[in-house]
Order: sequence, then C-alpha cells, then structure tokens
Amino acid sequence: MKIKIAYIFFLFSLLLYNCNSSSKEKSNSTKAKHKPSQQELADGFLLTESSCFSCHSPNATLESRIGPSMKAIKKHYITSNTSHEKFTKELAEFLNKPSGENSKMPDAIKKFGLMPKLIYSDEQISKIATYIYFTELEKPGWFEKHDQDQKEKFKQNTNSNLSPIELGKSFVMKTKAVLGKNLLGAINTKGTEYAVSFCSTRAIALTDSVAMSLNTKIRRVSDKSRNPNNKANKAELEYIAATKLDIDQGKAPKPKLTELENKHLGYYPIMTNKMCMQCHGQLETEVMSGTLSKLKSLYPNDQAVGYKTEELRGIWVVEIDKK
Repeated sequence: MKIKIAYIFFLFSLLLYNCNSSSKEKSNSTKAKHKPSQQELADGFLLTESSCFSCHSPNATLESRIGPSMKAIKKHYITSNTSHEKFTKELAEFLNKPSGENSKMPDAIKKFGLMPKLIYSDEQISKIATYIYFTELEKPGWFEKHDQDQKEKFKQNTNSNLSPIELGKSFVMKTKAVLGKNLLGAINTKGTEYAVSFCSTRAIALTDSVAMSLNTKIRRVSDKSRNPNNKANKAELEYIAATKLDIDQGKAPKPKLTELENKHLGYYPIMTNKMCMQCHGQLETEVMSGTLSKLKSLYPNDQAVGYKTEELRGIWVVEIDKK
C-alpha cells in the first residue's frame, strides 16, 4: 500500500513538474516572441516622434496641451495584464475609427475634443504601438534626455529614414500642433468669436512661421474656402474631388505625392472633427449667431460652413525636398 501511495505521489509530482515546465517554456517563448528588435524600436521612435508627440506633447504645460500626454495614454491603455497584442489592437481600433466608444479616455475627449481620423497604415500603427509599449516614458522630466538618448541609441536623424510622404506628414503634424495649441488657447480664454478673429490674422502667419523653421513650404487649401488665399488650384481641386469620391465609397482618405522639378509635393487630407463644428458646422445649431456674424464681417464670401464631422474640409499642401 505504501508503495502504491509513493508511486501515485511520484506520478503527481512528475505531472506537476511537467505542467510547470511547459507553462514556463510557453511564457518564455511568448516573451521572446514579443521582444522587439532595435530596428523595430528605431522605426517606432521615428514615427511616434514625428506623428504623435506634436499633439501629445510630453513637455507641454497643462494650459497649452492640445491632447493628453503620452504618459496619460499609457496609463489608461496599458496595465500589468495588458499584452502587446491587446494594446496594438485597441490602439488600431481607436486610430482607425476615433469615437467615444473606442476610447478609454472619456475625460480627455471632454477636455480636448475627439481627435480627427489620421492616415496610418496597419504597419505604422504596429510600429508606434511597439515603441510605446516596450519603452519607459513615465519618468518626470524624461523627454529631452530620452529624445536625445533614443537618437544616439538608434544613430538616426529623426527625418533620415522617413519616406517623402511620411516626412511631409510629420511637417503637417507639427504645424497642426502649433495652430491647434494657439486656437484652443484663443477659444478657452475669449471664446469662439475671438478665435475667428485670431484665425483671420494669425493662422497663415503661424503656418508660415512653422514652415520656415522646417525649411519647407506649407499651405492649407480648400474647394470651399473661407479666406480667398486658401483657395485650391486646379491640381489640388482634382485631388480633393478624388478623395471625396473615395470617402463616399467608404474608402479611407489617403495622402498623395506628386513631382516638381527638384521637390515632391504632398497632399494631405484635413478631416473635420467636433471642435471644427463651432466655426464650420451647421448654421444656427452649431455655428452660433455671434460667431456667424463675426464670420460674415471678416469673410463676406465665406463658403466654409455646413460641414458635418468626418468630412473633407480641405488639404495640406507641403513641399518636400528630394533626397
């Protein structure tokens, strides 16, 4: 009887050991499988810095933010039980279709508004998610040192490995960040009517200032312009018409690259979001009477009203040097 009991105990111990070993091997295999290479992290860093930090600034003050910080995003999306795959999936769901239902940050939407849909491929989202997931970003005052450390670590200039169309997009994101920060400040301090006046005198100047700092040329144009200086030309109108057709057919709007003599010319869609409706939405219900009066006084021939969210408002046009 003792021999039988000892034998049963031995079999149970052996089974338990094998299960634990298998579990450990599976866990180690999973970790190894998900460990990114230096090149993957480098690619993710370049995309995150050029496409995300301009709005989700890690070093902006609370008053000047135009979106939640990357630290806040990580806190809400990544816990000790969140896998790399789950984070990538949830990030992709939100970026591909920004909505309150797809967001884990309802308070951020109330404060900053819902971010517009941007043009990211699945591969780009995967690279951004990998970099955010596997990189420590939470330490106070981390950004400047981290940014420099990453550039040294990957031995890359932030623009050197970007394709022309990605480089143009990074210029657009940086310009949007500057305009968005100033516009949000104008709305929060003196209201929408003041923001209309601000845009009429400062928007083009701010855009030119950012473009000069980036050593490029950037314009916003539309088929339904508010400022006559933002009226699209023939080639731009053709791209706008084609992009609207894509949207009507349920396709995601995509940027386009054309050739100049010694430069590329990039076209990037501008999609409306909830915040846009204050000045570009439906008359009387979204564009209030005071705002409408200010618009009419500044822009007698204004065409840029009557939009709904997720419509093509216009495009960014960016000159990009050929390498």
